[in-house]
Amino acid sequence: MFWYKQHKYSVFKAIGILSLASALFSCTSTDTSTKGQVKLFDLPSFFQSEIKRLKKINPTITKTVRKDSISEVKQIKIDNWDTELSSFVSTDINKPAYDGFVDVDSVDNLVTYTVTSPDLDLSCIQILYKNEKVSDVIIERKVKNSLYNTTEFLEYRKDDSYTVEKNQSVIAVGDNYYKIEGKF
Repeated sequence: MFWYKQHKYSVFKAIGILSLASALFSCTSTDTSTKGQVKLFDLPSFFQSEIKRLKKINPTITKTVRKDSISEVKQIKIDNWDTELSSFVSTDINKPAYDGFVDVDSVDNLVTYTVTSPDLDLSCIQILYKNEKVSDVIIERKVKNSLYNTTEFLEYRKDDSYTVEKNQSVIAVGDNYYKIEGKF
């Protein structure tokens, strides 16, 4: 009984310290979702800010639409920039599918992201900087499967022009060529 009375407070003190230590360690966070993944340029955010800017300034553009050998040119104001630039916004080099398959090369003011897996739809993204701000974005995509082959070339030159060009070869339908170009 003497031993119990003498060490009673030491046992409670030890239990308290162990409880505090386990509570502190359980509160620490280990984020493994980005382990090994490097954050690359955020194209969707860039184009969302461009869409917001273009909606605000509402420029008149010269728009050329071409399908195969037929083309039409008009001067218009774009009603829906979200739709107009949707191909650009949907390109996201930070998708988990690209993780580990992107080579980055930087020379002067040009950063090139090359996707090394032929199984992925994205081939290359080039971003040109002027005065430390993005001025041009070029995107190349290729999709090949048992039904069709598609190559897509997207080019955005801030305050100058944008181009969406697509070649498509569909089994039993044939080849199609589309090009949309807008000049500010």
